[in-house]
Amino acid sequence: MEKSGSSSTISEQQLQRQEGWSNTKTDLAEQSLISSEKWLQLHGLKSNKLTLKQILSQIGFPHCEDYVASLGRPVASRYADGLFPQLCRTEDGRVYNLTAKSELIYQFVEHLTQAVESYKQRMDWLTSKSRQIFGVILEQCVTIVLDFGGILEGELDLCREALTMVLQEQVAHITKFNIIRVSQEPVKWQENATPVTKQSIATAVSWVEKLMVELTVSEAGRLDALLEAGRDKTIESIYYFVVGDVPEESKELLLQRALEIPCPVYTVSFNARGEGTIAFLKDLSAKTHSRFHAFAERTECVEFPAFSTKDGDDVMTWNSRNLKGKLPPGAGVREDVFLVWREMEEACSTLAQIQRLVAEPPKPDVATVDCGAVPSFESSGKIVFCLCDMLACPAQSQKQPLLRLHRIRKTPGTLRHGCRNTA
Repeated sequence: MEKSGSSSTISEQQLQRQEGWSNTKTDLAEQSLISSEKWLQLHGLKSNKLTLKQILSQIGFPHCEDYVASLGRPVASRYADGLFPQLCRTEDGRVYNLTAKSELIYQFVEHLTQAVESYKQRMDWLTSKSRQIFGVILEQCVTIVLDFGGILEGELDLCREALTMVLQEQVAHITKFNIIRVSQEPVKWQENATPVTKQSIATAVSWVEKLMVELTVSEAGRLDALLEAGRDKTIESIYYFVVGDVPEESKELLLQRALEIPCPVYTVSFNARGEGTIAFLKDLSAKTHSRFHAFAERTECVEFPAFSTKDGDDVMTWNSRNLKGKLPPGAGVREDVFLVWREMEEACSTLAQIQRLVAEPPKPDVATVDCGAVPSFESSGKIVFCLCDMLACPAQSQKQPLLRLHRIRKTPGTLRHGCRNTA
C-alpha cells in the first residue's frame, strides 16, 4: 500500500508513545500508588491512539466519507470503488479505504506489541507478591488494622510473611503509616501515623515478627480498633486485614458503626473459611466507599490461557507460574486485574487485524473504464473515476504502458470522450 496522504515518518507523538511504553518497564515500584483505572488513562489504547478506530483513521479514511476540496463538499467514495485496499471493522461493519504505506502500519504493529507486553507486565505485577495477598495501597497515609481473631494454628508465620512483604514492597513507597492490632484493648505500633523511612519500616517489620496469637478476641475489640484508627485525622484510609472468619455476632455491630469512621475502610480477607465472611467484608467496604480484596492460600499450579503476541509465533503463557494463593469462593473477579485484562484482549484483537494488513495486503478489485466512451447513464453531473492505459490517453507523455488515475467531469445531457490527467 503505497498511496500518498499518510506520513511515512515517525511523528513526535509516536516517539513519545514509544518512550511511554519503555517507561512502564522501569516504574513498576511507583505503580503501587496508581489504580488500574488511572494507569490505563496513561497507558491505555485510547490515550495512545491505538484503538482500531484510531489506527484506521491514521492509515486511511472511511468509505463513502471522502471530501473533495475543489468542490468544497463531501463526495461519496463509492465512485472510487476498487482504487484502495479496504478493511472492514468487525465491530460495526464499517469499511475503511487504506492509504498508508506499509512502513507506517509496521509502526502500529510494533506499538501494539509493546502495549500487549506492558499489559501483561501490569497483570503480573498486580497478581504477584504483596499485591496478590493484600491488593494495592493507593493512598499516601494509611493505618493497617490486624484482626487475627479467626487465625488457625500454623497460619501465624504466613501472616507475618505477608505483612512483611506489604511493608517492604508497598508501605515503603508512601508517606505515613501506622499499625493497630485487634485485642481486648487496641494494641498500637505507634500512637499516630509515622513518616515512612528505612528505619520506621525496619522497626515495623520487627514489631510484626513478634506478634503472637491471642486465643479470644471480643466483639467490641474489633470495633474499638477500627474506631481508634479512625481517630487519627492524618490518615486517608484504613486497611482492615482479617485472618479467617468474622464471628456472626460481630458483623451487625461492625456494619452499623462503620459509618462513624471518617475515612474509607479497605477490607482484606485472608484465608476466609466461609463465603459469609467474604460477603460481610464486601458490604463493609462498600458502605465506607472503599474497596475489597481477598486471598486464600494454595500451592497448586493455576492454568491461565496462552495468547499470541507477534506474528503468531511468540506465544506467552502464565501456566508456568506457581502462585501462592487464589481468590476464595464468593470473592468475585478483581476489578483492577479485569480492567487491564480487558484492555489486553482488545490490544491482541487489534494487533491481529493490523498484522494481517502487512502479512497479506488486501488487493483492490479494480475495474477499468474505457475513457473513450463513457456510458450515457453517467450524464447526471456526478464525478466518476477511472483507470486508463496511458498509451490510449491524450494526456500520455511517456512511452511505456502505465495505469494512471484520471477524472472525468460530466455535464448533464452530454457525452464527452477522452479523459483529463489530474495526477
